[in-house]
Amino acid sequence: MGDARRWRRAKLSKHVNIRHVKKGAFMPEPETYRGFRHSFRKVAGIGMLAFGLIGCSAAQTGDMASPDSGAGSHGQMPSDMAADANTAMPLAHDTETISGHFLAARQALYLSDVRRSAEFFLKAIDGDAPDVALLRQAFLTQYYYGDIEKAAAIGRQLERLNLSMSLAGEPGTALAIRNKDWAATLVLADVIAEDTAAQDIAGVITAWAHAANGQGDAGISQLIETGRMAGSDNDALPDYIQLNIALMAEYLGHKEEAQRRADNLQTLDLSAGLAIQLAGFLVRDGDLQGADALLDKRLSDQFNRHATMEMLIAQPQHGTDIESLIASSIIEAALATQNEAARRSLSARLRLALFIAPEMEFGHLLLAQQLSDFGQFDEAVIHLDRIADDGLFGQPAQLLKASIFETLGNTDRSISILKAAVTRDRDNAYLYQRIGDNFRRARNFKDSRDSYMKALALGSDTGVLHRNLGMALEQLGDDLAAEGHLLRALEINPSDAYALNYLGYWWADEGRNLEQAIGLIERAVEERPGSGFFVDSLGWVHFKLGNPQKAVGYLERATELEPSDPEITGHLGDVYWVLGRYDEARFKWRLALSLSADETERAMLSARLKDGLTAKDVPVAN
Repeated sequence: MGDARRWRRAKLSKHVNIRHVKKGAFMPEPETYRGFRHSFRKVAGIGMLAFGLIGCSAAQTGDMASPDSGAGSHGQMPSDMAADANTAMPLAHDTETISGHFLAARQALYLSDVRRSAEFFLKAIDGDAPDVALLRQAFLTQYYYGDIEKAAAIGRQLERLNLSMSLAGEPGTALAIRNKDWAATLVLADVIAEDTAAQDIAGVITAWAHAANGQGDAGISQLIETGRMAGSDNDALPDYIQLNIALMAEYLGHKEEAQRRADNLQTLDLSAGLAIQLAGFLVRDGDLQGADALLDKRLSDQFNRHATMEMLIAQPQHGTDIESLIASSIIEAALATQNEAARRSLSARLRLALFIAPEMEFGHLLLAQQLSDFGQFDEAVIHLDRIADDGLFGQPAQLLKASIFETLGNTDRSISILKAAVTRDRDNAYLYQRIGDNFRRARNFKDSRDSYMKALALGSDTGVLHRNLGMALEQLGDDLAAEGHLLRALEINPSDAYALNYLGYWWADEGRNLEQAIGLIERAVEERPGSGFFVDSLGWVHFKLGNPQKAVGYLERATELEPSDPEITGHLGDVYWVLGRYDEARFKWRLALSLSADETERAMLSARLKDGLTAKDVPVAN
């Protein structure tokens, strides 16, 4: 294959991790691992504020509309990220009046800056008779920003006004737990339980408060009742409830009951957080072999299993104080609860748990993941930095940090983080695959191939690995081996849209296996109908096969899905030209030129604007 044709499939836009000419070849895909997101995925797609802090209040007051907001808050941005992160628009409102503070708070929330929004809402209520709606907004922003003490103070104001509000009692309860005031905790937990969406959380708090108060039997009874209310019978309580019963029995010195509960849990498909807690119990019980087997079975390759086991042995009592147990229970209850209100409140519960147990690494990891999912990379890194590299969640934290820097285009930093992880976990094939992915997205195909081959040598045989290795090998000109790995990827996972599209586009581009090629791309579009890149592939292949009438519909759809992509826009211009729609063609080429930063692509578009399509650029029908 000539260099020009390979360039056509291999060139990258300035966002190397977002677009590849072979439509999606370098596009990051969501991880589907059995690691800490095993339970977290239950709430995937739920933003910190996407459900609307303002909207929450509006539902109760009826006088405010919810903005289209993002998620998270802004902390201090690391210097090596500052150049890549989007900066917020300045607030243009008069901020010396209540109305000005309110407008500034809303604008900050719209810009996903919860910190500044919280500041302005506090100023807005700084008066003798604050507006009820503003009080509610101030409470929510303080809670979601993580200033639990200020949120608790506002919650008490709402209580004095006899105003009920979802979440209002939770910050005060957290303060009582921090102060080990278990009598107050029990009273406040009853208040939380009045909100049906928070009954699971109230239940676990109440249970552990009973245990701390010397009422262990009442604590276990409360856990069982909480599990039943979650919709299960006594023989099939939620995983986290069963684990809490085992840990509470251990705390109370009921060894046989604790062992019985632990034995039942070992057969369940536990999340990483629960598995590590259970493994810690088994270590304390002297069952090192059982703990090791559990970690090997339940932890994904994102974890350094050997290091995790070593730390559990070195610190067997880690996370067994009442506050840590309550904090982890709050998180697991929030993750397990299926009602919409609880899912929407997840970020607040994560911050609540971290207020109770500031050093709980699992909480920092989950919050960082949620912040990252919604583009709040600066604060995500701050939370990841709270997790020790050699801690229980050190390796997943480093891998998430690497993903963040990769997304920001700082491939060197990402690779450096991954290589450091490899030095601590040398036999982990997944780490070599991740390094290979970074090299591939940076167009360093040789080093990418070498990293993938190390992963293969360590026994990895996943569809993703074969697909990505196949793409790297094709770019290096090793077509026979590349095709073999892409076919192996589809053998393992016939629904892999990226492999389907890549192989189909490749075959069609070279005029081989045309019927199969179109079928592969059609399957890719079926799998990802919302991908403008895949739809463009289908349209472009039809065009290259000399069928512009069929191609134009696909390409128009592709430009609707990806209106800012210069290549897709240019493709539509080419088809318009062949169909005799010359003015529309030039409009699309001109638009593509304004969108492109690639000099080769810009030169091609400029030539088209001057002379139109040359005869060699017009495909002949097969």
